[in-house]
Amino acid sequence: MSRVGMRVAVVALLGFVWTCTSTEDEPSDDGSAQLHRYIDEQLFDDLSTFVAARTYRGVDLSEAQVVANLQKLQAELLRQTEQFNETQKVHKLTPFEWKKTINGQEYWLFGVRVGSGPRRVALSSHLDTVSPGNQEGWEPFKLVKEQRTYLGKEQEFYVGRGAIDDKGPALIALNVLKAVARQYDGDSRLDRLTLEVIFDTSEETDMSMHHYLEDKPEENPDLGVIFDAMWCIRAEKGLERPVFTIQRRGSAPEPGPGARVWIESLDTPKGPANQIPDSATAVIRSDSPEALQRFAQQVEALYQGHGFDDPAYRRAPLTVDTSGLADNRLVLKTSVIGAQHGSAPDENRREGTNPLVSLANFLSAMVGSHLERNEISELSRFLTWSWGTQVLGEHHPDLLLRHDEVFKEGKGTTYAVTRFYTQPAGAPGTAARVELDIRYALGHHSVAWDGKTEGLVGGKASPSRFQETFAELLRRFPAEPGYTVAFQTTNFFPPDVRLPESTAFRSVSRAFEQVLGEACPARAIGGGTDAKGNTNLIAAGALFTENMGPPINYHGFNEGAPVEDLRKSADILYRLLTDEVTGTAKSSSTARPLFTPMRVAPDFH
Repeated sequence: MSRVGMRVAVVALLGFVWTCTSTEDEPSDDGSAQLHRYIDEQLFDDLSTFVAARTYRGVDLSEAQVVANLQKLQAELLRQTEQFNETQKVHKLTPFEWKKTINGQEYWLFGVRVGSGPRRVALSSHLDTVSPGNQEGWEPFKLVKEQRTYLGKEQEFYVGRGAIDDKGPALIALNVLKAVARQYDGDSRLDRLTLEVIFDTSEETDMSMHHYLEDKPEENPDLGVIFDAMWCIRAEKGLERPVFTIQRRGSAPEPGPGARVWIESLDTPKGPANQIPDSATAVIRSDSPEALQRFAQQVEALYQGHGFDDPAYRRAPLTVDTSGLADNRLVLKTSVIGAQHGSAPDENRREGTNPLVSLANFLSAMVGSHLERNEISELSRFLTWSWGTQVLGEHHPDLLLRHDEVFKEGKGTTYAVTRFYTQPAGAPGTAARVELDIRYALGHHSVAWDGKTEGLVGGKASPSRFQETFAELLRRFPAEPGYTVAFQTTNFFPPDVRLPESTAFRSVSRAFEQVLGEACPARAIGGGTDAKGNTNLIAAGALFTENMGPPINYHGFNEGAPVEDLRKSADILYRLLTDEVTGTAKSSSTARPLFTPMRVAPDFH
């Protein structure tokens, strides 16, 4: 063969080699472009379908209805997966599902995977939501577009129940996986690992994810992002749920010389303890129509003029319903403003108001001058004496106020008074009960953090200090003779602390920094996520702020997802997964994660 012929052959051979190995080079932007097209052109329509499905538990839906609606979403995801696979040549998405009945309760999650390698990287979201609440003008199951001021500028929001918590992020996670699968279709590097998206069906209640991880240790992710919070979470507070009750008196108090007016009932709507109530309603009665009429005429002025424990306190809007006066019935109702997530009572107090706190504080102050004392007023007085309108424990700092090096001052233990029920069902001897949602800092736990061990501080079985704390609080409370306030408290889990220098946290932070040019914040929050107890899981995204009130409204009316946050989050997750495929990400430890099986109860997060 001539030298010219040899040169031609060598060039041809090199071209053949280049053609065969080009799929192992850095990807083009095809996957990223596909992802952005999805957000621009299809996300709103898909999210509209998902928001329309009512997947909240309790209130007015049966479990069968919730499951049926979740099955519809599963069917839609399967349809989208099949449609996507029609144009995949090699690496198709594979659906999976896990169900298990534990102690009579069915736990269920599902998802899709691509790749078949031993290293497992997961993105996890959830498709259940909290209840929608009831506010005029709020159509929770009809997704709408709105312009809202957020992070200093006008931005587009998608508004509807689940838009940000967590159906919007769930769709983003799925389409990140699709984009990566499309980008690397036929690339042998996808055979070295398994990428998956997981959809929990009960994150807002009793969390299927933890039971799945315990039941399927071989399927535990080597790295997982719980896409259900904000970027990036290095610590979650512990969770305590106390219930305070007051017993029915054996006999009614002796009537005084004058006409009596009293609180017949004080109630919030039924709902989860991790949600600041939409409203609080008190029914006032009297043994004198004239006395009730006089109180009705004064009550609004009394409320507006009442001196709460903080002159700057923002009182909840009060509605006075006098339509039942002819039947000896006056109704007072207060309404929520601002953030409603039980983990953020400090934000609610700063920028909004808790209707139960406002009404209970006011009514307890009216005893002796306008209202007679009874069980309802006495339990309200206990709340006012213990917390007033404060949420950090300022009234009894030696018992209730805690912050530390992880959960900083002003962001320590929080107390959200969320539910009040008069004559609660199933408790014939109980006149009333009140429920609190407590997210607690390290100082309220029985085991000190050593500053270096990741995961649940002291392990799952280690208790908080609230049993003795509340016993002492009640010992100090100056209860009126004949009234008995009692409590029961349940610790659901200790604080969970991660090290920002850990492999899992650095992997997520590296992708964040590559996209945004700065290190991911290491946030310590009150919310509980599916990352709890597993050190290979990091809660991160979709928000870039800790603000859970307006314009986000986590767990509240007019819940909204900032589209730009979803877009940036998609870019970060896409980078995280592509780095995993190409080997750019540093390998994680092959050691199994520190994982503590969780036993949680409804509405814990």
